[in-house]
Amino acid sequence: MNSPPPALSKFKKRVSWEDIDKSHLLAHLELCVQEDLSNTGDLTSDRCQISGNGVAELVTREEMIICGLSLIPIIFQVFEVNSLEVENLVDEGVLTPNGTTIAKLSGKQSDILKIERTVLNFIQRLSGIATSSNLYAAILSEDDVHLLDTRKTTPGIRSLEKFASACGGSYNHRMGLFDRILIKDNHLAASNIVTGNQLHNFLIQIKKKSTNDIVQVEIDSIEYLEISINAGVDAILLDNFSPDDVKRAVLLNKNRVVIEASGGISLQSLKKYARAQPHFVSTGAPIHRSRWMDIGLDWK
Repeated sequence: MNSPPPALSKFKKRVSWEDIDKSHLLAHLELCVQEDLSNTGDLTSDRCQISGNGVAELVTREEMIICGLSLIPIIFQVFEVNSLEVENLVDEGVLTPNGTTIAKLSGKQSDILKIERTVLNFIQRLSGIATSSNLYAAILSEDDVHLLDTRKTTPGIRSLEKFASACGGSYNHRMGLFDRILIKDNHLAASNIVTGNQLHNFLIQIKKKSTNDIVQVEIDSIEYLEISINAGVDAILLDNFSPDDVKRAVLLNKNRVVIEASGGISLQSLKKYARAQPHFVSTGAPIHRSRWMDIGLDWK
């Protein structure tokens, strides 16, 4: 069996909580404060004259992979609820049964009510992505194929959604346009690349200028596979290939470069692509088709 392609390990990257730019999160959460409080504050709690301290629990209403608890202290900071403390009872990325208390919030009851919806919105959303990603990753792992996410994310919270997909078992594709070279069909069209010979020369030049970067090219026909490999790229994205054509490409490749299959791959077709055994299957579905998980806040 041929040894793994050199770039394979560079694709096996997962965003950790420590990797996330917290200043970016602070800026985004300022918008959340404006959404809920505007310049008025919590009108209902004020009229109800909510006072005193209390303890509230975040409780799962169904089984899920937990994600987003690490964000809670930052939400406290931005909402300026200095009375509150959080005790997280579950680690990020853990499969958690229905009815599990995942965190406890303690402090002023009015402060808990002020941040309740923002906290739940993020954890429900991110846990949904983690749970969905875990399902996709588990199916692929049966055939020793790995899941990659995409840039099909909610504008402004990509780092959080990619963290969630990593918690679910996915590897993270490029974070943005800045950290990997992925030459897609529109790049080739904009550069007037229409023949195999033009493609070969174009890729050689890109590779020469990119000695420290991963260079990946998207192809939509198997006739461009050998051309791309001979040009020295690190990885090839097979765009909208059938499972049979992916299998053929994998056999022709002989582990020389990383092979990624992508394009319209759904949960229903996932197993067929896994059996074709590319190194990775990439799909945005675990993020943009995931549903929010059911988590409640209960007073203790």
